Amino acid sequence: MTPTSRVLAESPEIDLAVLAAEVEELEEYIVKGEVYRTLRVPTPAGVQQVQMSGGDLLTRLYRLEGERESLPVEQRSRLKDLALQARSTIYSLRTRFHDLLAREVKARIDSLNWFLDDVLGDPKRARTEYPYEIRNRQRIAVMVEELAEDFTPELKAELKRVDERIRLIVQPADFVWDSRLASIFPRERFWYLYVSP
Repeated sequence: MTPTSRVLAESPEIDLAVLAAEVEELEEYIVKGEVYRTLRVPTPAGVQQVQMSGGDLLTRLYRLEGERESLPVEQRSRLKDLALQARSTIYSLRTRFHDLLAREVKARIDSLNWFLDDVLGDPKRARTEYPYEIRNRQRIAVMVEELAEDFTPELKAELKRVDERIRLIVQPADFVWDSRLASIFPRERFWYLYVSP
């Protein structure tokens, strides 16, 4: 049996540092209209190069809010402030932000399709790369929630097709990421994190 690789959880300190940098850039990011933006972020673990996107920002918010109860008081307070700032900016530029999210969802669906094309017939590679590639599917989930009624029937149909393709190559498995994240990403909603090629 080939060992599967695990996506490790970032510490809340690092997630908060990255989230703070993304929130600071958010208005300019939305106005410029580029789906991805590279940021250099000073964190407690050193400077990190981060690929900012709407999906990444929403995922960090989701993950940190899922850990809220275990965070120290000052981190909870910092998270609350950053979440309010992010929501305020998103609300004021909602149409533009949703346009960006729709483009990002499409790009991540395409990326998942390329992965599925590439690993067909190579089970070892599929198992090794799956935990990393499936991050695209999880980011799509938080973006779909944000898009709500702006999630188009065309994108919905494309996502349904990619989910069907994933289901064809997987079997039940333990949580594919760092086990510390399992309670934040429950099986009922994030089924693709509990399967493996």
